Amino acid sequence: MQPHMRAVAAGVTDVGRERDHNEDRFLLLPEFDVFAVADGMGGHQCGEVASRMATSTIAHFFRTRREHEAGTDEILRESLLEANERINQRATQSPVHRGMGTTVVAAAFDRDKRKLYVAHAGDSRCYRMRTNDLSQVTRDHSLVEEALRSRPDITKSELAYLPANVITRALGVEKAVDIDLNAQQVALGDVFLLCSDGLHGFVSDDKIHEIINATNVLTTACAELVNEANLNGGGDNITAVLLRIEEVEDPWAVSTSVPPPPSALPSDMPSRMPCAPLPDLSHAELAGQPDDTERMAPLTMADAVAALEEDDTTKIPALSDEDDKLFDEENEDSLPPPPTSAPPDFE
Repeated sequence: MQPHMRAVAAGVTDVGRERDHNEDRFLLLPEFDVFAVADGMGGHQCGEVASRMATSTIAHFFRTRREHEAGTDEILRESLLEANERINQRATQSPVHRGMGTTVVAAAFDRDKRKLYVAHAGDSRCYRMRTNDLSQVTRDHSLVEEALRSRPDITKSELAYLPANVITRALGVEKAVDIDLNAQQVALGDVFLLCSDGLHGFVSDDKIHEIINATNVLTTACAELVNEANLNGGGDNITAVLLRIEEVEDPWAVSTSVPPPPSALPSDMPSRMPCAPLPDLSHAELAGQPDDTERMAPLTMADAVAALEEDDTTKIPALSDEDDKLFDEENEDSLPPPPTSAPPDFE
């Protein structure tokens, strides 16, 4: 008889060293084996709204849909399509939110099929660590990656002319979006990392491998990944979610882990896990790190040049307290409670 499997997970999000607010958001929904990372864009807090709408929609979908209606893979895909529609509608109807969007990478584990379904749009990534081998499960929807796929022989000098911060897909920017979805046949001990570009843009794959391989405690690994991104500049918001496939005797066992007391958490950052103090870095130490330019809205290769030549100085006004309250009221039933910390690993 094959052993029962479950996915245990932990997550950390951090504002980074150069941003004044966090537009990333992560979702841990262990009762449905669903996990996600969303990286909002739009500036002036609009990105925060988009990423929160994405994760709340995914959570609402899995709480209200059942597998007899559709498979796990279809529910996952439909949840992202629904999030795209809702974000696009808000961005179209509200001048305050015009132009907002979010990248997303989401994973749903099907215990019966022993498959992890991974869906994404944008450059938030999923990695898999198996038997000491780290591989990237997703492919970035970015201008650079599209160029590499269409022209494998492209030179480094030609790539240098392409802006690194242009993505070609995201939720909410258009009425329709193509969602990439793939199925990973899992094995016991597999570890999957969902992360925003604030992590993979500042931490090499080799270092990611080293950190994940150094500990079995998921919360510790998440914190170390975030710390490493901050040590390398922290020029963007940083989010890491790690999930591990484990054996369990009772597939419906409830964790008895106890979250840390509120006194152990920073009062000014409910969704931020305390990390070790970070040393000051010199300009020389920061040399060669990715720039901290705000991510541009999705573009195709055809209109990239025109976008670069455009001098758009329009600013999106800050999100007001009244508007933020309105969003919460409209989505009261579907909003998951905001994470107060990275939850401890399941026992």
